[in-house]
Amino acid sequence: MKTCVMNVATTAKRIALIGENGLEQLHLEQQNKQQVVGNIYIGRVTNVVPGMQAAFVDLGLSKNGFIHRDDLASYQAAKGSEYANKSISHFVREGEAVLVQVVKEGIGTKGPKLTGLIELSTEALVYVPHGNYIAISKKIADENEREKWRSFGQEHRKDQEGFLFRTAVEQQSIEELTHTINQVRKTYEDLRQKSATLKVPALVYDAYDFIETTISSMLKNTVNEIVVDDFDVFQLLKEQRLDSQVTLTYYREKEGIFTYYRIEEEMEKLLKRVVWLKSGAYLVIDETEALTVIDVNTGNFTGKTSFKETALKVNTEAAIEVARQMKLRNIGGIVIVDFINMSSERDRQAVIQEMKKQVSKDEVRTTVVGFTELGLLQITRKKTNESLHASVTKPCPVCQGKGRTLDDETVIYEIERHLLQYKNTDYEAIWIETRASIIERLKKDDMLQKVRSAISMEIFFTNSAHESGTYTVRYIGSKQDVQGRMKN
Repeated sequence: MKTCVMNVATTAKRIALIGENGLEQLHLEQQNKQQVVGNIYIGRVTNVVPGMQAAFVDLGLSKNGFIHRDDLASYQAAKGSEYANKSISHFVREGEAVLVQVVKEGIGTKGPKLTGLIELSTEALVYVPHGNYIAISKKIADENEREKWRSFGQEHRKDQEGFLFRTAVEQQSIEELTHTINQVRKTYEDLRQKSATLKVPALVYDAYDFIETTISSMLKNTVNEIVVDDFDVFQLLKEQRLDSQVTLTYYREKEGIFTYYRIEEEMEKLLKRVVWLKSGAYLVIDETEALTVIDVNTGNFTGKTSFKETALKVNTEAAIEVARQMKLRNIGGIVIVDFINMSSERDRQAVIQEMKKQVSKDEVRTTVVGFTELGLLQITRKKTNESLHASVTKPCPVCQGKGRTLDDETVIYEIERHLLQYKNTDYEAIWIETRASIIERLKKDDMLQKVRSAISMEIFFTNSAHESGTYTVRYIGSKQDVQGRMKN
């Protein structure tokens, strides 16, 4: 039993998939973060870098896009000729207007990845105007069927066109598919003509609809029920041809739909560093710019027999949860998992197989590379967007994202060094705001009296409202001015 829960009555829309074992998928729409994958732009080339065989393109977004030589339509057209091994400078120039499609969202400081090989998708096929190939879905196993569609593609292909026939093509007649091809050809031609009339840079085609895109992705799973909290979206889904096995329900309760289904609770856990396992063991997840490190700890689980069996049991359970956390948190790039040490190669292989089994359920391409000499498991997961942590949080202004702050003793020494700078000045008093625990320690310490004598100033302290802070000099001047400001 799988339930798709849609919280779309609010500005920032959220959709989740719940299975027998709890939350399985989570999709968030961030209003302040534009989704651009699939969008087609007419952009302006701002920089061509032969050393990288790449160019940067202004799309009118906050960051310029990045396109590799091999993804340029002009390069693909020349491929196989005498220009095939030439530098990117032969195929694109600075200031040129190019029609491009976004294939990957910009992440961190990097702009979106682009391609000049535009793709237009339909249920039965993907049309690539400059693809110059025929491809058949691997899920079509029958060789006669594959050859039938390969021949059809070759027969209907024009110039540099490419077709990728999806599994759904088996349900279509030759006439229906021919009509589809003519439609996507016309759509592409309309886009080209539209791009010629726009002021560069400009958006030519918006491919992103959060609800439609997410629901299409969800329905690839065996969804038994869709529950939605917005009546207009409920009506819209009702009009669509949903599978007869899918129950559609309009949620009318006052309690938030994500609260009712305990998804809010799950989301809070996904932002925590520590993830507890049922056995009493736990994971510690640390995301960095370069990679994500996951540490496996036995915690409260001690096992009943040997350490070897305990390690294998915890590591197997951890492998299942690591795969789930990567998917739900949308962790991409390099992932290093520090499992509990296993001396047996057989046990290590068992953990690898369990991990491969779990990541095979992930729609995002994930590769289990294997253990390093230090016993760390290497995994790579394709970066499709920002992780959940990066998309809904920001660095702490106090600790600058380190997750730690200075201890009391270190802050006291900093205050001492700061105060001694006022030695031999004409100021009478200083007002400092800091943590209550620091003030308490300063009252008991002789250091403060020594500093007062050294700088010949009155020192006033008040409690800071932020316990995680260090200290702030609120005012420095005459004793009367300082006391007056403290009262106000």
